[in-house]
Amino acid sequence: MQERTALLAVRDIDDILRAVDYLNLTSQWAQAKATDEQLNAVTDNLLLAMHDLRSVLVRKKADRLMRDR
Repeated sequence: MQERTALLAVRDIDDILRAVDYLNLTSQWAQAKATDEQLNAVTDNLLLAMHDLRSVLVRKKADRLMRDR
């Protein structure tokens, strides 16, 4: 069971790193290729998702820093 849990943890990190790659690709796409219509179709959803992610990451980092003091 521990082996399976460790494997799933590795897969989780791999999925997150892949998401980072997708965010970088999305930035490149928005900067260089996207039309106004395409940007209108995705901007609000991307901004909300990124805001939520940023809020969680900042809060969690602050918690870790406070705990480590």
